[in-house]
Amino acid sequence: MRITSKIIFALLLVVSFASANDYLHLADSCYAARALRANGDKADAKNAKIMKEAYRKAMEDSTVLEAATEGYVKTLYFCFRFVQFDEKKRQLHLDTLMDASKSAYEKFPKNKEIAHVYASTLSMWGSERNVISSLKEGIAGKVRDVATAAEDWQILGRAHFVLPYVPLLLSWPDEKLADKYLTLALEKNQKDIYNYYFLADLRYDQDRYDDAMELIVRGLDAGVRDGYILEDKRARWHLKELWKIIYRKHKDKLSLKHLEDSEQIKKAIEAQRKANNKKK
Repeated sequence: MRITSKIIFALLLVVSFASANDYLHLADSCYAARALRANGDKADAKNAKIMKEAYRKAMEDSTVLEAATEGYVKTLYFCFRFVQFDEKKRQLHLDTLMDASKSAYEKFPKNKEIAHVYASTLSMWGSERNVISSLKEGIAGKVRDVATAAEDWQILGRAHFVLPYVPLLLSWPDEKLADKYLTLALEKNQKDIYNYYFLADLRYDQDRYDDAMELIVRGLDAGVRDGYILEDKRARWHLKELWKIIYRKHKDKLSLKHLEDSEQIKKAIEAQRKANNKKK
């Protein structure tokens, strides 16, 4: 018992005197392993808490401030999307993410990872409030400007696609630009499954069902990246949900190839359902 107590005391002593670089290394390690012990698509809350605390500690050292700040806002964004919390506190969590990402972006406007989180957060924050109020406050314009400056084609293309045209308030959304930027996003990064989903969603809206199916198949074939397990699994879920809509409503407009692909997708979904039932 004495030996155990001494070991624990020693570990606590080491942690208490850890440098900011040590905290950054710890936080980065936890972030890389953020999918460990996940329950479904919900991440482990304890690991998330360690990440946030370690990044905050690391931010106290100016020599690693940008890297630590980037990690901190990415962690808050990840936690908002994948860590279970009381829905009554959703707005509080979103406001915290908004304040942190805005502050980080103001300090490091050229950091593309921070810009991505800030633009994404602005979009979520605006959509969860009164639409007209958000438009009057220029939230959509801020999303566009941040994404443009960071050359974040995914966010920019998605903004042009989902935002409504509102005379006098919002006149810049353009489907042709949505097509341009979402296509460019996929060309630049074919590993991000969301790039397949966002472009497929646009193709569906354009009544180009076979083209949408081709993107769905390519996105599902891309698999799941080791460093983005929860993110890619959710993106794949979106692709499958879009496939269900296309297959149910527009099956007669699909090519023979994509009808065959649909059969394979159905089998994969059924196999996954059976596997999930066995785990229960």
